[in-house]
Parts: sequence; C-alpha cells; structure tokens
Amino acid sequence: MDQDDNKKELESLRKEINEIDLKIVEFLNKRGKVVKGIGKIKKELDLDTYQPKREEEVIQKVIEKSEILPAESIRAIWKEIMSASKRIQGRIDKIGFLGPEGTFTHQAALEFFPKSGSKFIPSKNIIEIFENIEKNVLDYGVIPIENSLQGTVRETLDLLIEKELMIFGEIELRIKQNLIGVENAELSKIQKIYSHPQAFAQTRSWLKANLPNSKLINVNSTAEAVKIIKEKNDTKIGAIGTDFASKVHGLKLLSSNIEDNPSNYTRFLIVADKENKVREGKIKTSIVYVTKHIPGALYNVLELFAKAEINLLKIESRPRRKGRWEYIFLMDFEGDKEGPKIQRVIKMMEKNVIWYKILGSYPMF
Repeated sequence: MDQDDNKKELESLRKEINEIDLKIVEFLNKRGKVVKGIGKIKKELDLDTYQPKREEEVIQKVIEKSEILPAESIRAIWKEIMSASKRIQGRIDKIGFLGPEGTFTHQAALEFFPKSGSKFIPSKNIIEIFENIEKNVLDYGVIPIENSLQGTVRETLDLLIEKELMIFGEIELRIKQNLIGVENAELSKIQKIYSHPQAFAQTRSWLKANLPNSKLINVNSTAEAVKIIKEKNDTKIGAIGTDFASKVHGLKLLSSNIEDNPSNYTRFLIVADKENKVREGKIKTSIVYVTKHIPGALYNVLELFAKAEINLLKIESRPRRKGRWEYIFLMDFEGDKEGPKIQRVIKMMEKNVIWYKILGSYPMF
C-alpha cells in the first residue's frame, strides 16, 4: 500500500471514529434521561442515590462484554459515567483530604474517587475531616494511616478508635519526591529549597550529593512548599514535592525521584459514616480490642484466628487513652465481618476481651 492509499485509509478510519463518537454521545444522552427518571423515583422513595452494590453489578456485566479494552479500563470509564450520572440526579460527593492542593493525600483522593460527580475539599488536619463527616459537611475523607518507613499515623488510629466513622476503603501510593522549580530555573543554581521536614529526611543523601550548600527551609507540607515557590517566582529557589503538585501549579521538575529509599509507600484510608457495601474480591477487616488482664489473653485471641485459618495482615498495640496501662490492639485480617467463619471467631473472642470495635470490612487494595 503506497503513501496516498495510507492517507486515504487514515481519513476513512477517522471519519468512522467520528461517527462512533457521535453515537456514543447519543447513547449517553439516552442513558442520562433514564438516570434522571431513576433519580426522581429514588427521591420520592427516599432512597440513597449512591448504591455501590448496584454500580458494581453494572460494571461487572460491562466488563464481561468487553472484547478489546481491559477490565481496569472499562472500570475507570464506567465509574466516571456513573459518577456523572449522580451529578445528573443532583448528587455530588464531597471528599475531604489533607490540604492544600497537591499533597499526596489529594493525589490518593483523585485516584480512588471518580472526578465527575465529586468535589474535592482541602482540610487543615485529620480531626477536621472526621468532624466534617460527622456534621454531614463531607461524605468521605481520605487520610493517611501508615507509611512503610515511618509506621502508623497515631492521630488517625486514635480517631478511628474514638469516633464512630467506618473504614470505607483503602489505597496505597508510592511516595516519590522531586525537586521542583519555576520555568527558567536550573538545578545547579538552586540556593534555597522549601519542603516539609519529612521530605528533607527522605531525600537527605540526594541533597548532600547534588545541592550540599543549599539552604533548607521547613514548611507545613510539600504542597505548601510548591505553592510558595510559585508565588515567589525566583529561579534560585526550589521545592521538594510531588509531580502532581508541580502540574497543579504549572511548574517544572528539575530532578525526578530523588527519594533515598524507593520502597517508600503510604497507605491511605477512606472513611465515611457508612459501610462499603461492595464486598467482592479480597476483603480486609480492621478491628481494635482490649484484652482481659489474665495470662494468655492475647495468645488466646490470636489462636482463634490461627485455628480458623484466617490470615492476619497486621497487628500492633497502642496505649489506651481512657485507662492507665491498658493497651488497645489493632488488627487487620483477610475476610468479611459478615462471613459465618469470621462471626464465629469474633463471638468466641469476646471471652478474652473487655472491649472491641470493628472498624469496617472493605475491598483490599
């Protein structure tokens, strides 16, 4: 086939794509009209607009019909379609994250929730997110729970214990740090660097090797650091932060992936005042409990899970703030709290604990 024939075929295929796109929009319009009708009936029946179990059933049916697109692509597309449908029905999910814009928590929120039909709201701290969900100001919150290098975020764990919110889901992010500058900045000419102390700690070796004479200035977050250098617009200053934050503020990367340890991951929880009803695939359950003050109480609890062949994913202790020298144990394990095996184990577990609380069962990341 010669060059002219190739060009003609390309034009023909593009025309076909344009016709298909118009048909897709036509069907989306039809779907939207049906969605509005469903929304009206739900309102009259006082039903919740968001029904994750139903949405998951629809997605699975579409995945089964797909011949070319992989399952994850179909899922991403249909989540956005369904999220846009919620907006048609008059619902926009309000998602709280640790601000400002451009933080790792913001990035985790955008990766977990579809962008259509969602409003992402920055929050000053973790307790503000919890309290705003309790006040119905927010529908969901995205908060860090543990880092592979630094361990558990104690404030998150304490609030999960004390408040009545549930764990709705989880997501993990690889923590990549970058040196960011304004448009005409050059790596060799950077004299001051803004960032969070933790980011400086995570990039200590790189800084010593590449910018040993630069002045390091601590700020409240990596996102705030990026915002500062945007406002200052000085080619001699830089910030350590996320690639995502650099894109938010229209800045450029002077050097990528400068973290000293590539095995740096943070796990984030999605919290809400309701349970996640989508319980397919691998399910994780989180529970906290206080054992009785008798010999072997903790061993007896763990033995129950071992005999039932329930896989423990994590266990750690935390001082109980309400009692002196009492310890709360946090445990993650595979399985759904509604499953008969899990329910039997928790019933038997009651003999060895003075208090327990199930934080939620949710799809494992």
